[in-house]
Amino acid sequence: MTKRSRSWDDFTQDTRTLATKLEHARSNNYQIEPLSKTTPGLTQTKGYEIAAALRVLRANNNGEQVAGRKIGFTNRNIWPEYNIDASNWSYMYRNTIHGLTGKESSELVSFKEGKPVVDISHFSNLQPKIEPEIVLGLNKPVEAGMTDAEVLSCVEWIAHGFEIVASVFPNWKFTATDTTAAFALHGLLLVGPKIPLSGWDASQTQLLEALSSFKIALCRDGNKEDEGTGVNVLGSPIKALRHLAELLDKDEFNLGLSPGEAVTTGTLTRALDIRHGDLWSTKIEGINIPGLEVEFVVNRSDRSDGSKL
Repeated sequence: MTKRSRSWDDFTQDTRTLATKLEHARSNNYQIEPLSKTTPGLTQTKGYEIAAALRVLRANNNGEQVAGRKIGFTNRNIWPEYNIDASNWSYMYRNTIHGLTGKESSELVSFKEGKPVVDISHFSNLQPKIEPEIVLGLNKPVEAGMTDAEVLSCVEWIAHGFEIVASVFPNWKFTATDTTAAFALHGLLLVGPKIPLSGWDASQTQLLEALSSFKIALCRDGNKEDEGTGVNVLGSPIKALRHLAELLDKDEFNLGLSPGEAVTTGTLTRALDIRHGDLWSTKIEGINIPGLEVEFVVNRSDRSDGSKL
């Protein structure tokens, strides 16, 4: 399939209208009725068309530059909780990916006694949740039909991260297509130390096995809230990455993966609510990737129309 980058005017008026509605809600921290209730016949294909339009809109309005992709709902264990029956993906941007290893503060990330504190108040009305994930940095394009070993050869580094997901739809009630259109719920990606594959002290076979079998515990204020394993994300983060390449191969609106992109491969546990002052941490066993510890600031804010939720 021959693909090309699209301009804003290449999209239909209804696609531009829906993309504008979603972006206004996200950027102004308020929720709207699911598109599936207001747009008859909404399909996954339409959802990806809206996602492509949103990429252009965010670039045009805010100068946002794509830095990678997030894969959503790769953990089928959580499908019943959200009444979802399909995985999906969306874009991540340079301004939505933040490292947790530096000591320099940014607009969203500061450090207290050397530990990161992340302010997600701009999502306070979007019911933010935390998802522990494995993030893969690419040095070559990933193609549909690659073996696990071939996919791994496209990866330059591996990291553990927290994805902060946020819903422009109230009470996390939506269809899979709603979420495909609405950023696949992506808010932020917080990335821990990046471990280059060139320095990994394991064979390719051992690393592939570890990525499938490792275990992770997710804790709030030192108390374990949930646990998971690499196999939860479609068998492993590497298999999830191949799945993304397969989705993109069939996508007429969005380009394939490029070297330099980061891909976060889906939550290893349930997605859990973030409250103001929470200290979230992880412990990882079975693979040489360090856990994370992050404190969150979630100050409530008014809606753009002046009312409070």
